[in-house]
Amino acid sequence: MMPETGPSDRLSAAADALLVFLADRQVNAEKLNSFSALCEELRRDLDLDSRLALAERIERQAPPNDTIRLRSVLFLLTGDLYHYERILHYLLLGGDSADPAVLHFVHWCMMRQLFLGVAQGEKQASFVPCDLFRYYTALVRQLARRWGLTPAPAPLRDGPIRRVALVTNQFTNQGHQPTRDCFDFAARLQDDFGLDVAIINVNCLPNRVESVFIPPMVAEVAADLEGVFALKMFGRQVKVASFTEPAFSQSKLSVIVDSIDGYDPDLIVAFGGSNIVADLFADAGARPVVSIPTSSGITLSLAPIVLGYEEEDHTRSVPALYRAPFARRFRPFTFGFTPPPSNGMRVETGFPDGTALFVVVGTRLDKEVQAEMLDLFDDILDLSPGAALVFAGEVRELPGRLGPLRNRDRMRCLGHVADIRALYGSCRVFLNLPRQGGGGGTAYALAEGVPVVTYGWGDGASVSGPEFCVADRDAYLDRAVRLAVDADAHAAAAAAARERFAMVGDRRRCVERLLAYGEEARSLLRAERAGTN
Repeated sequence: MMPETGPSDRLSAAADALLVFLADRQVNAEKLNSFSALCEELRRDLDLDSRLALAERIERQAPPNDTIRLRSVLFLLTGDLYHYERILHYLLLGGDSADPAVLHFVHWCMMRQLFLGVAQGEKQASFVPCDLFRYYTALVRQLARRWGLTPAPAPLRDGPIRRVALVTNQFTNQGHQPTRDCFDFAARLQDDFGLDVAIINVNCLPNRVESVFIPPMVAEVAADLEGVFALKMFGRQVKVASFTEPAFSQSKLSVIVDSIDGYDPDLIVAFGGSNIVADLFADAGARPVVSIPTSSGITLSLAPIVLGYEEEDHTRSVPALYRAPFARRFRPFTFGFTPPPSNGMRVETGFPDGTALFVVVGTRLDKEVQAEMLDLFDDILDLSPGAALVFAGEVRELPGRLGPLRNRDRMRCLGHVADIRALYGSCRVFLNLPRQGGGGGTAYALAEGVPVVTYGWGDGASVSGPEFCVADRDAYLDRAVRLAVDADAHAAAAAAARERFAMVGDRRRCVERLLAYGEEARSLLRAERAGTN
């Protein structure tokens, strides 16, 4: 932790600490974690001008021979995507000298920071559809060529789709929203539509550090989910083939590709973007592939059909020079949601029954609840007499950051809440954070008739729709307070919330549409092989 000093001294001390690490050739896990924490602290506590000055000093004085480490630090301080561009160009220009595991690790580290909203400036509009998409495409094709991972074209059987492989990068437990969604899609394809379905859990998020990227991304792996087995969840059962080897390696991917070929699916569904295994099949034209995004915005995929998270054609926001590959493959879709089971028992919040509760939900609250939002929450409670606010989700730092707030005694961190629907039963308003994720928490709030207040971007905005979106801080404040204190306004918004969920939450209809797009993908592949496409 940095000592309490004046601004100039603070910058000098920060620069010294950063330069020591950037010159250190013996980096272990403890140093990596400590340095990442320091960078996060500086990004949170220093204003932008100070961070830009610090970055300029670091760039001038740091050793120039570790592009990934230096540029990842400079990006974290500034949010300037120029530094990520430098990393991508460095790796691509390295050609076959770059370790594929490093290429893969860097891709996901960048994706993580973009998802968390660290990027700043005008480069955001073109970075993902241009730089990152081309890098990802090169990564998939290098893996196919260098590791011999080009699947052979499979015969296209006549008749309708009978067998589906649902390929996912991460499948952990029923407390993990993407896992619940993946299982629900698979179970509905199997039970509601009579198909032979298998979830292929490739665990191809980084499971170990492959390069000194700040901060590193190391994903959770459910080590007990190994092999081929029948998995039961929420009263249903689906086949799963799960591969938990931590190394991103030629041998691991070869086994997975061979396993999918052995299963011989009529359709591969790539669940989530940057789905490398599914894209090996898609790029080779080996099998029909459809990609389902698990978040709004641009999905990185090589599938010939990439579904939208919502009906809106988000590819219209892609700069014209880079739009064509995305617009050509985009199909309107609604991701859909199936609410988790609930026992309906009251969740203890620490506030009396009948308190008008605002609720903030997330799995990354320590990162996503920034100082600006805490200041806004404080203002909301100032204008909402008798109301309170609860945070649902695991936290470590957030409780300590509530201390300086005027209304700290009217805010509580509940930690992980197992029955989120039961909590919503006690809540009056769902306050969505400015973030990319949060679609599931928002959807379940709507399902329980809890009105949402959200800025107009990210998964929460896509799920809740324009009626629940606000343009700026003043509008956010006004809407939240009005829903807390005006009974008629709240009743109307609660009814609109349930209506909205009925529109976006029909998962069975979503699966039906998915199969129709799967048939289109088969037709496209037939035409391509016949030379008529």
